[in-house]
Amino acid sequence: MQIEMPLTPDSAENSASGWFTGRPWRAGDVPATDTVDRLRREVPLMEPVSERLLTLLGSRGLIARRDLESFFYPSLEHLDDPFLLVEMDKAVARVMQAARGSESVAIHGDFDVDGITGCAVLHLLMTQLEVGGSRARAQSPFIPDRTLDGYGVAARMVRQWAAEGVTLLITVDTGAAAIAELELARELGMDVVVLDHHIFEERPCAVALVNPRRPDARYPNPDLCGVAVAFKLVQAIQQERPDCLPDGFLESLTDLVALGLVADQMSLTGENRVLVRKGLARLADRQQIRPGLAALLRISGLDRGFPVTASDLAYQVAPRLNACGRIGRVMAALELLLTDDHGQAEKLAQEADRTNTRRKQADLALKEEAVDMARPYVERGDPGLVLHSHTWHKGVIGIGAARLVELYQLPTILIAEEGDEARGSARSVADVDVKAVLDRCAGFLLRYGGHSQAAGLTLRRRNIADFREAFLSALRREPQKGPVPVAYDLDLPLADMSAEDVAKLVWELDKMEPFGSGNPKPVFRSSGLQLKQNPAVMGGGAHLRFAFRAANNSRGGSPALSREFVAFGAGEAWRRESSRLAGAGHDPLKAAWEVLFQVGRSNFRPRGGSYDPVQQLLVDIRPASIS
Repeated sequence: MQIEMPLTPDSAENSASGWFTGRPWRAGDVPATDTVDRLRREVPLMEPVSERLLTLLGSRGLIARRDLESFFYPSLEHLDDPFLLVEMDKAVARVMQAARGSESVAIHGDFDVDGITGCAVLHLLMTQLEVGGSRARAQSPFIPDRTLDGYGVAARMVRQWAAEGVTLLITVDTGAAAIAELELARELGMDVVVLDHHIFEERPCAVALVNPRRPDARYPNPDLCGVAVAFKLVQAIQQERPDCLPDGFLESLTDLVALGLVADQMSLTGENRVLVRKGLARLADRQQIRPGLAALLRISGLDRGFPVTASDLAYQVAPRLNACGRIGRVMAALELLLTDDHGQAEKLAQEADRTNTRRKQADLALKEEAVDMARPYVERGDPGLVLHSHTWHKGVIGIGAARLVELYQLPTILIAEEGDEARGSARSVADVDVKAVLDRCAGFLLRYGGHSQAAGLTLRRRNIADFREAFLSALRREPQKGPVPVAYDLDLPLADMSAEDVAKLVWELDKMEPFGSGNPKPVFRSSGLQLKQNPAVMGGGAHLRFAFRAANNSRGGSPALSREFVAFGAGEAWRRESSRLAGAGHDPLKAAWEVLFQVGRSNFRPRGGSYDPVQQLLVDIRPASIS
């Protein structure tokens, strides 16, 4: 079988922008022929595999036998040694001491999914860990209230725990930058173990700071999130003292870890992939699934017999938990993960679902307002966006910033004003490190933190205008690289393929799950297409359904083209660009088109008619020739 060779990255044909994304297209790297030949011999699958799958594996750097083995057959034995994390030995020793001495222990998480799942993991650890017949006295786990406590470690709880006799505080997904709060804990007689993954400038006074992104880190996986660091603590304890925890305890946590890794958009490669695969398998086990997660799957429509994917966690489960931390009752999310009561789980899942509905309404209102505010700055060529309003809720500005980045491909900061103070959320494009840009504007900020693609910040309302100018000035000093192209993996000649060929490809792609950061779902390009009719409107005009035929075949094309393509969120862009085309005297129905698309398993089962296992998603479209 021949490999479908994509266009070269510098092809003139690749310079035109797609209608949906507004970005040019770029072909991905294709491995050398000898690499594909070696992969054919070494892929550890019993079934024969296509050249397409081998090419996709090679383009992702999966060429070593050990990497292929862990990719297709992940095991907890493939995890890295937790004691390679700096100060993990100190963290283990202090936690074991607390259990041995029946100390009072407090756990402090954060209000996103990573911090909530990390808090749940540590609570389960401290209630199950037994050393010499003794256990720690675990306080009720704490997640800060976004409105009351803001970002970071809550000083009010530090004082409360000290008054209640707590001697050990463990923070997860927070704490690395909490200099003042951890100094307060020390002064009040508490030791602190910090399990975090955020960048920090100065080491806090903790007895152990376990963070894969410390300057002196030697851990092979810097892409652990907070809950994954908490998991590594459990792994380290079990590795050192396997008799202190119940059998199977480590694996029982993988569902929570998978949820946190996916929600925090960590790279799904290496041991992160192992943990997510194991977690997804646990969610599929109806005997082992947690009541709260089972209730969340039901209310999200994910209990219909199909395997749960990383995409399901990212777009269905995580938003409902995140909504509790953004605009609802954050402890409802933690209670949902920890409850053993099925009735209580159902009530909490319904609460999370209602809160998420309110969050979506707030998202839509904010996005519409922010788009209107952004337009004049985009049109005049600003290198980034800094927008603010006293009507925005700080719990949804991060999502709004991400939407504007998608729309305009510019680093974006949205700021919610609250009296004299303002809180902002930054999101960036792939080639701009927004944390580094904020470092150059730090004089205008009360506090900030994050990483290259996302950050949070707090400043005085009166400083917003000056901060905006400083931010734009710093961006102008960044190298200007233009919009980030949309990358695609292979050309897929749909005009020459059968429906069965596409179904086989979907079956092969299932073996590459979970898809996400570091292991993106493959994108294919197909050309020589013509619209059968104008796209059908779905969802009130927000979404579209496209039907194509081969441009050189008026009879309708191949069976593969008999399947329609769904384009989510593309309605506005299609109407805008097709109107321009028609205004120039061209008929979209007579044009030849090329598309970027993805194929995957369909989870839709109609009440009547046959079930089609394949779904084709249109990622982008542009005219190849116009008559």
